[in-house]
Amino acid sequence: MNNNFNFQFGMYEPATDSIIVNTGENSVLVIPCRECNSSVIFDDPNDIVYLYRLAEESPLLYAKLALKENGLQDYVDAMNEFN
Repeated sequence: MNNNFNFQFGMYEPATDSIIVNTGENSVLVIPCRECNSSVIFDDPNDIVYLYRLAEESPLLYAKLALKENGLQDYVDAMNEFN
């Protein structure tokens, strides 16, 4: 997926388990984490923590990876390589 969003501000919203991103021009993008995370295949079910930590600590990066084909999967695979 190719996107031209200008991500200005993002935050993790725990009540809805989603990333809320201000894309400029009074536009908001809502990314449902549960739905995005469900597309990732984990070597170990506990590896889901990588995505929760990413969503909480770096919501804009999470959003960019979620919008990129295999972005979250590649992130989890890379984290497994390092750990």
